[in-house]
Amino acid sequence: MDKTSCNIIKDILPLYVDDVVSEDTRNMVSEHIEHCENCRKIYEKMKVHVSIPIENSAKPLKKFKRAWKRKKIVLVCSTLIAAIAIMCCALFAVEHFVYQEKIAINGAVYTQKYGNITELPAGSAEIGYLRGISFWSTANPTEDFMATNLDGKYGGNPIYQSGDNAQIIYLEDYSGFYIPFELTEYITVPESE
Repeated sequence: MDKTSCNIIKDILPLYVDDVVSEDTRNMVSEHIEHCENCRKIYEKMKVHVSIPIENSAKPLKKFKRAWKRKKIVLVCSTLIAAIAIMCCALFAVEHFVYQEKIAINGAVYTQKYGNITELPAGSAEIGYLRGISFWSTANPTEDFMATNLDGKYGGNPIYQSGDNAQIIYLEDYSGFYIPFELTEYITVPESE
């Protein structure tokens, strides 16, 4: 056999051993290794060494399954932590919105004055609850709230009148502090004709 043929056969032998060649190529290689002692020895070595190991172990699959499970747990936990953080921020923001600058209560307009306080002045008395007061800051009152004395079961913001000055009232915020408002004007009711 000539050298060129042997070189070509040596290139094709790995494919021949793996049985991924066409029928014509198979016949050509078979015929060559029958007559060429050198190529036959190379073929025999390849046939012995080229074997796909059969792995009876499920360890790699179990390892992948554990890693995947761990990733899912981390993802769920981080999502929960993010959701809780967002909810806490939202609650913090709601609790610290500014109330209306002016509120109308029982026909009188009160304007927010001074800073918030944590304790009422001595002698302050509860004059009722305000239901539906909004947290949003506005320049003018949009609704005249009726402050009525109701039992503790009623939902709303308690409102107190100062013991020192009857023109100052305190709106109790849900966060535990009191917002002072000072009487600035009375709402005039139009006379009916």
